[in-house]
Amino acid sequence: MGGTHGMCEVAGGGLDVRGARLRAGRAGCARCILVSRALSAYTIWPVTKNPPLQKLTEISFFAEIPDADLRQIAEIVEVKNYRKGSFIIKELSEADRFFIISQGKIEITKKLEQGEELILAVQSDGDFFGEMALLDERPRSASARALESTTVLEISRPNFETLLHKAPLLAFRVMKELSARLRDTDALLISHLQQRNRLLYRAHLDTITMVVQAIERRDAQTSGRTRRVTDIAKAIGKELGLAEEELLILELSTLLHDLGMLALPEGLVEKPGPLAPSEYRRVKTHTERGKKMIEGIPFLERAIPQVVHHHEKFDGTGYPEGLSGTGIPRSSRIIAVADAFEAMTRDKPYRERLGQEAAIQEIRKGSGVQFDPDVVKALIKLCRSGAVP
Repeated sequence: MGGTHGMCEVAGGGLDVRGARLRAGRAGCARCILVSRALSAYTIWPVTKNPPLQKLTEISFFAEIPDADLRQIAEIVEVKNYRKGSFIIKELSEADRFFIISQGKIEITKKLEQGEELILAVQSDGDFFGEMALLDERPRSASARALESTTVLEISRPNFETLLHKAPLLAFRVMKELSARLRDTDALLISHLQQRNRLLYRAHLDTITMVVQAIERRDAQTSGRTRRVTDIAKAIGKELGLAEEELLILELSTLLHDLGMLALPEGLVEKPGPLAPSEYRRVKTHTERGKKMIEGIPFLERAIPQVVHHHEKFDGTGYPEGLSGTGIPRSSRIIAVADAFEAMTRDKPYRERLGQEAAIQEIRKGSGVQFDPDVVKALIKLCRSGAVP
């Protein structure tokens, strides 16, 4: 039994120590047989990459997605088959992928401190599980085991990030579905997650930041813009004395404020000059479009009022509802000033940027008309102190 395991290596045997796959040698030596039996719970049958579109459309979530989008999803999906009793996820293992059940049944379990095993859920065809891998990189908080022969579609975090860069709107739709399913299963009410809600909120912000960055990479002129607007808005919020919870919502709202632009034609969004009246009317729809994109997503829903109303004006002449004064959400009033200041101090194809002093004077002219005077004062103070470059 000692020495090199030559027969198995020559015959294509060997073990992926992360539990991914066990392949016995041609002859099946005694050591391989023992290892195979000991680890049979982890055995995975052959992997097929790039599943046919038909396999995806058999899952309700993908049924109405256009073929062009399905092809992009198929490129990042792996199909794997698990035998009855095998573990698909082990508690405390690395959270690096999530799963969709193509066919079969699994149970989600968690070990309690007393050693008892709590069944959290039983899931079957079309259900998602392991989606926390996109929101939280900590080790798995539960196990998933096949109750019968089960076929799953797996999407790794790196592959999902690839989809974010290639098709951010599609990736956002997938993320929205995952978050909705988390809410529907009351996963966030489980005590061990309850204690980490703030971390999960932070993870949502990081994911949204990735979406925004992917969008902005399409246009060199706007690259980094949303991050800068967010930084300015947060600085103003701190200057105004917003509580920590309000600052989190402000940051989230600022990252999302122009998300609805994704649903508009790139040629319109990136037009290097003033918009025609009909074009401007289309652009104004981005606030409602943004609202529809984040409705139903836990955590993100709290940003809806701010996203919808960031183009309202202090005197009531803005859109979409003509709100005025303190009737406009405070975060929206902050975003309006931060957004305008950033736009003025950034080069555009049809004009050069304004210097900081010139931009301050323009913002000051709008105080009480377009902008909240208190927010304007806070921005000017920050600029004078060098906190906003």
